Amino acid sequence: MENLLLSLETEFFFLTGVYLEGVSGLILGVIIFCLILALIRYEGKKEVPNINVDISNEIGDERKAKINLSRSLIEMDQKDEAQKLLNQLLEDNPSQEEKQTVLSLLNKINI
Repeated sequence: MENLLLSLETEFFFLTGVYLEGVSGLILGVIIFCLILALIRYEGKKEVPNINVDISNEIGDERKAKINLSRSLIEMDQKDEAQKLLNQLLEDNPSQEEKQTVLSLLNKINI
C-alpha cells in the first residue's frame, strides 16, 4: 500500500509539479482525475443539429413517378403491371401532357 501511494505521489508530482503527501494527495489526485474525465466526456458529446427538411419536393410528383415506373416495367417486360398502373393514372384526371404520355405508353404496350 505504501509503495502504491509513493508511486502515485511521484507520478502526480511529475504531472503537476506539486508534491502532496499521503491521503490528501491521493484525494486531490482522484478529484483532478475525475475532473479530467468529466471534461473529456463533455467534449465528446456533440449536439446533433436539428434540421427540419421538407423532403416532399425531393420525392417529386407522384404521377410522374408512376409514369417513370411504368416505363421501367415495360422495359422489364412486365407489361400487365405497367398497364394497370397507366390505367390508374388515366382515372386520376391527369394533365394533358401526362395524358398524352400515358396514352403513348399504352400504345407501346399494345404493339
